[in-house]
Amino acid sequence: MRRSGLGLVGLLLVAACDKSGSQRLQAGRLDARWTGPDSGKISAPAAAEWCADRLLLEIQAIQGDTGLALVLYTRDSIGADSYRVVAPSRADSSHPSASLALRLFSQTAVKGFQGDSGTVILERSGSGPLSGSVSARARSVLNADQIRLRGRFDRVAVIPQVRGCAPETPDTSFGAGSSDDADSDDEQVD
Repeated sequence: MRRSGLGLVGLLLVAACDKSGSQRLQAGRLDARWTGPDSGKISAPAAAEWCADRLLLEIQAIQGDTGLALVLYTRDSIGADSYRVVAPSRADSSHPSASLALRLFSQTAVKGFQGDSGTVILERSGSGPLSGSVSARARSVLNADQIRLRGRFDRVAVIPQVRGCAPETPDTSFGAGSSDDADSDDEQVD
């Protein structure tokens, strides 16, 4: 399944509303700054969730109304590597790769940005907490605005991802050929 840019930004909105659950997960820290039409920074506790079924690692940090999420699509496990930032629609088709989403509030609107180039460097020692850096360009999901983002995450503990980890299966309850539909069409009323 591919996450769209709006889906990744939506993930940040949901995570911001789940403060009680995310507070339990926060162990490390993520610090980032971005420049462009909407310059700013985030310095917040970070959480990381690993989905072994889909080989992806999700790192997120939320500070007030600002949220930053990185999704790393690994080859086979969490390991030290360089992940090329690509548009979210392409990220899960080329491993290793990364998606980036930034959500922030301006004085008049909620703004979302998605990464389209750059690199996430993941450093890992054994099975301990994660550290690494990100340097990326991101584009607005609404207009042509671009930002440059640089950041670092340190001592981020990884837990298994519970929500949304299993690959989606196609819904076959509608459409051609369901046996219940075929039986009902053949019935005749006298």
